[in-house]
Amino acid sequence: MVRAGLYREKAIFQRLSDGAVDAYGNVYSGWAELGSRAADMRETKGKEKIEAGALADVAMATMRCRSDSFTQGVTSADRVNIRNTTWAIKNVTQVDAKNTVIEFLLERGVAS
Repeated sequence: MVRAGLYREKAIFQRLSDGAVDAYGNVYSGWAELGSRAADMRETKGKEKIEAGALADVAMATMRCRSDSFTQGVTSADRVNIRNTTWAIKNVTQVDAKNTVIEFLLERGVAS
């Protein structure tokens, strides 16, 4: 069993909403908030590289949450906002056989 004290950060999950049409016929879509959960996030050291003459700052992290029906519905098409930064979800994994913890592999500095 994972101790409750590890989950000290608030993670806000977002999903790309379906396109809507405004009064002028323009189709637009945006990110809608799905919900939030307490999380434990661990960042790895970032790496900087030069792509097409511009400096790109890319970082990876893992984030763990308690597993429930909401977190099991989150996919790699969604994104998460934690520590005032938006992260792309790259992978979702069940950590243990009892299905009590779910782990997300996150990436910052890429299109989300």
